[in-house]
Amino acid sequence: MSLAKNKKKPLVSICIPTYNGEAYIAETLESALKQTYSNIEIVITDDKSSDNTLEICYKYAKTDSRIKIFENYQNLGLVGNWCESIEKSSSKWVKFLFQDDLLSNNCVERMINTALDKNVNFVICNRSYHFEKGIDLKTKDFFENTLPKSELVFKNNHVNNPNQTAKLIIPHLFKNCIGEPPTFLFNKDYYNRKDFPLDYYQIVDYIFILKKILSNNFIFLSDKLVTFRIHSSSESMRNQNTKKDTKKFHKYIYIEYYERIKLCYELLNNSKFKELKKHITEKDIHVIKNWYTLKSYKNHGFKDVLKFYQTSELKDFILDKTGSSYNYFKYRLFKKKAKKTLKKHAVL
Repeated sequence: MSLAKNKKKPLVSICIPTYNGEAYIAETLESALKQTYSNIEIVITDDKSSDNTLEICYKYAKTDSRIKIFENYQNLGLVGNWCESIEKSSSKWVKFLFQDDLLSNNCVERMINTALDKNVNFVICNRSYHFEKGIDLKTKDFFENTLPKSELVFKNNHVNNPNQTAKLIIPHLFKNCIGEPPTFLFNKDYYNRKDFPLDYYQIVDYIFILKKILSNNFIFLSDKLVTFRIHSSSESMRNQNTKKDTKKFHKYIYIEYYERIKLCYELLNNSKFKELKKHITEKDIHVIKNWYTLKSYKNHGFKDVLKFYQTSELKDFILDKTGSSYNYFKYRLFKKKAKKTLKKHAVL
């Protein structure tokens, strides 16, 4: 008989951080309320929404006491609101659900029972994508074909230790082969607010879960228990490249290139990635770092991008012999020589 049947079913907190989510929040709440696992609370932390998000949430709360709503005293931002929802939860078991995503009816039940049966503190499930109207073909292709398919990386219902995880991830390291936060269920005892690195924008969730499963056992469930919605108003879709506004342009370079360069730096210097370093050489890390640098020059102009790197914290790391100059011939030659390394780690 499983532990899940022997023990009293623990409370699971479904954490929904909200901000101007009126278009989808009702459907999201419905999916949370329909869970086959009954011992849940739904924790909503609203980050100063200016639309009808709160009104919709309070309407649902009136009919179901499992819904708890907290209004942030000030705008905490995307990651700050994630953390707030975790810290407002009553349970040690946290299941993320974003305001525009959906859970299958048996999602929480499958994930918490797996955690209890296998005695692990981190469970990640597979996900499907729902593309809203207006999504361009390039974005759709990225999610459907460029991102690694998690079910081809990890075995279903298998306990992965950190060394095994590192070996499986290393061929896909610079593309998220794990999943987005709504695919996570984790034990809050293993969480600290500092676990979310605030010096990342786009891949902050990837860095968070990467560090966790490189230091703890975890299980992957290949069932697609979450539907991740892709729409033009999502945070990732709002990051557009424009040179007309220097601040926006620098943020774009930060997200598209600098964060990957920063990951290279952390691979070399952060002890949290010690398991990964067993499967990738320092030479390969420097090749990948230089590739992102040269690619950013090629795509967006050497002088404009160089100005950003010269003021960055990783200036000395980036602007070595390769990264301090650029011409197209140099870019083509580097790509030819580095192609094997870049393909090996799913950079190209």
